[in-house]
Amino acid sequence: MTPTRRLLAGAVLLLTLGCAACTGQPSEPADPPAKGTPPDAGFTSTVETRGQALHISYELTNRSDAKLIVFNRVPAFSPSGSMVEDPASVYVIGSEPEGRVQVAKRAFHQLESDRTDWTTTPLAGVSELEPGRSLREEFDVPLPLERRRPYGDDYGDGPVKLPDPVREVVFCVGAGRAADLPAPASPPGGSEFGPVLGHLPTVTAAQHLWCSEPFGL
Repeated sequence: MTPTRRLLAGAVLLLTLGCAACTGQPSEPADPPAKGTPPDAGFTSTVETRGQALHISYELTNRSDAKLIVFNRVPAFSPSGSMVEDPASVYVIGSEPEGRVQVAKRAFHQLESDRTDWTTTPLAGVSELEPGRSLREEFDVPLPLERRRPYGDDYGDGPVKLPDPVREVVFCVGAGRAADLPAPASPPGGSEFGPVLGHLPTVTAAQHLWCSEPFGL
């Protein structure tokens, strides 16, 4: 490459990076890496559009010799504000590369911000998966997708938004070794929702993600 072409290429790169930085749009917080190696598990998933919805199915099989905790029960809420079961309840966040969205059943780390005070800890519903057993689910997620993360949309720099347009979707489910996680507890207030864990660093440090292939919209 000639010196002139090098200068032109560098200018284009700087312009691209500058534009990405000057949009002023807050971005999705990055996931901290999980500790240790993922447990041995089989995962299959399909994502497709059916009418005005994403139809998602998946199966997670515990091929290890230890119990797993799966974060597959994302709480929905009744009009009174109590947690209720809904297999179609999911989290939806922006992902890399640009234009990709992650639809997920998983735990999220608690964000650190000197301008945000977390007065409550959101809860994730969990299922226990014994060695040799499988967990299967099938559900529809309405389109267009709406962002949902347990700690909301604004972490002090303005609301985080989904990519526009959304070009592709991946579905992910989170799980970890039961021995590496706190013991699941009953939800507060006498709810019949079932066992839960908080969206906390002690939880997300032990969580690993299994994700589908990207599905183009």
